[in-house]
Amino acid sequence: MKNLVHRIVILLLLIPGFLVVTLGVTIFSVWAGEIPRITPEELKKMIESKADIVVVDNQPKGEYNKVHILGAVNLPWAMEIEGPGDLPRDKLLILYCGCAHEEDSSSVANQLIENFGYEEIKLLRGGLSEWVKLGYPIEKK
Repeated sequence: MKNLVHRIVILLLLIPGFLVVTLGVTIFSVWAGEIPRITPEELKKMIESKADIVVVDNQPKGEYNKVHILGAVNLPWAMEIEGPGDLPRDKLLILYCGCAHEEDSSSVANQLIENFGYEEIKLLRGGLSEWVKLGYPIEKK
């Protein structure tokens, strides 16, 4: 009986904490705005159909020079990017990085949206590693 009471008390203490954390994560996700993702297959089709897009590589310049998606332009990740360079505002930007979970490209996307007013941005799901793994077109310099 004492064991059962202990478990009930623990549950009663844990449940409100879990609910607060869950609510906090949900509110943050809505507030922060999730950047839409695009699959490598979708991007490949867009490139092949000559869609009006710009593919943006967020790797450091040295890594970009080693390998990048064919036709991609380089805008390296930085804690605070200084500016969007020549990126057009009237085209869909597809950002990618060499990260496992799009961390750098997500950061750049948020900066472009919040600091420079860009609206049409998607992230490449799986980034460059997924693109290369599928054997899609790359460029090496």
